[in-house]
Amino acid sequence: MDLEKYKKIFVQEASKYLDELDIVLIRAEKDLTNLQMWGEIHGKIHSIKGMAKALSMERIAGLCHSMEEWCKQFQGGDINPSGDAVQLLIDGTDLLKGLVVRKNDVSSPENLKEWDRITVRLANSPDELVKHVTSEVRLVSSPSKIDRIRVDYSLIEELLARSQEIMLLEKRLPPLSQDQISTGLRSWIDNYMSMLKGLHFQLARLRLMPVNDFVYLFEKTIRDLARKYNRDVELEVVGGELQVDIGLLDRLREPFMHLLRNSIAHGIEPPDERVKGGKNQEGKIVLEADKRGDSLVLKVSDDGRGIDRTAITKYLKNKRSMSDEEISRMPDDEFFNAILNVDFSSAHGTTQLAGRGIGMDVIARAVGYLNGSMTIHSEPSKGTQFVIRLPLSLSIVYAIVFKLGEYTLSIPTSNVASIETTEATSSEQSGAFYDLGDRLGIDAHTRKPTHILKLRQPSGINGATARETPVRFAVDAIIGNMPLMVMPSGELLARAGSFAGVGIIENGDISILLDIDKL
Repeated sequence: MDLEKYKKIFVQEASKYLDELDIVLIRAEKDLTNLQMWGEIHGKIHSIKGMAKALSMERIAGLCHSMEEWCKQFQGGDINPSGDAVQLLIDGTDLLKGLVVRKNDVSSPENLKEWDRITVRLANSPDELVKHVTSEVRLVSSPSKIDRIRVDYSLIEELLARSQEIMLLEKRLPPLSQDQISTGLRSWIDNYMSMLKGLHFQLARLRLMPVNDFVYLFEKTIRDLARKYNRDVELEVVGGELQVDIGLLDRLREPFMHLLRNSIAHGIEPPDERVKGGKNQEGKIVLEADKRGDSLVLKVSDDGRGIDRTAITKYLKNKRSMSDEEISRMPDDEFFNAILNVDFSSAHGTTQLAGRGIGMDVIARAVGYLNGSMTIHSEPSKGTQFVIRLPLSLSIVYAIVFKLGEYTLSIPTSNVASIETTEATSSEQSGAFYDLGDRLGIDAHTRKPTHILKLRQPSGINGATARETPVRFAVDAIIGNMPLMVMPSGELLARAGSFAGVGIIENGDISILLDIDKL
């Protein structure tokens, strides 16, 4: 039996279970008496224990057994779990991660100390757990490096089948006479190129990661920061289904991490302060992802106390020698952007988050390195929003694809409120359309509209809906709602000021993605 082979499989499988355990334990902390959730936690720990025992990894199996015994009591309702009990299980999960990677080795002094601390406590009953929050230094975990992505097995099968088709296609080049070669060869080349484009589309999807999966990397970090700073924080994601190139998201790990630190350390107030101010006890951080034109737009907002304008005013006076009158005339975006300067700091004293010489300038430099930009909006007692705009070299966007004249065009599905047939449109509405065909120079006599697209109303910075009349326009035919691999529009199309990029459909056909904001 090839033991190393099975140990390698164990590391992969156990690591997956442990990553899932982090998420479920964090959720259990907010819903301590959810017996079903404790059953799920118990099941994952039991699976790791079973694999470890089969490979004679006694330390891992023993630690899992102790954690499992606690979960059984919580699952059965014999003992009510506490926040400290969940914390100990999270600590045990972190220790297991190290043991799994080192294949049962616990020889380092740090691991031995942590091993002794955790195993001694787990040997007691959960209701005998003594709080040590004040005497222990809680380390805030950092999000792990993006080193793997989940790929559906069906997608891999499609790729393999497509690759085999392409390899066989070359061998099936038909014998052609001189008269036939031009037409036949052209048909073969067209078929070949169509399959290559389809293969390229499928392969490109392997480089993409949903924004939701990226945000999940930070769940434990946010939870650790909230505990450290006595905050109650919820993270909400909007537009999490948008898929983005994993290389771009990986470069955003550090900037996003620092934005979260600032929101929790400086933005979100302690629960009692929030209640006194008429807010919910739980603070909220919202990450909103959207595709605007050929850019990825990320908005990171919190509903905390807002940025200290006094500190910025003091900085502008002392460091930039500006007068009160000059400061009062500054636009808000320029005023708040002062915190991005390397010599600005609003931190009072030295803390792990704010006093390490790492300021907002680090985020600005990281965004600038990606050829992006950042703007800041803030209101006292209402919160702060950071808007990051980045060039999007590759993404998958679901879009409504349609025909207009001889062109195949598309609009992101998220921008479309409804689709109606022209027959169902009332006579009062028949003339109230935006003439998209005229904007694109399409002869009206060649068009036969069959459907009406109604766009969603635009939203303001704080989510307020604008009062504009919804845009509606007629299209000749609806092809469908489908995923597009969006590439940059290029210099020529960009000059037109109407297009957000070139979309490749799964069958290899091309569709031009409209830029709704510019239209």
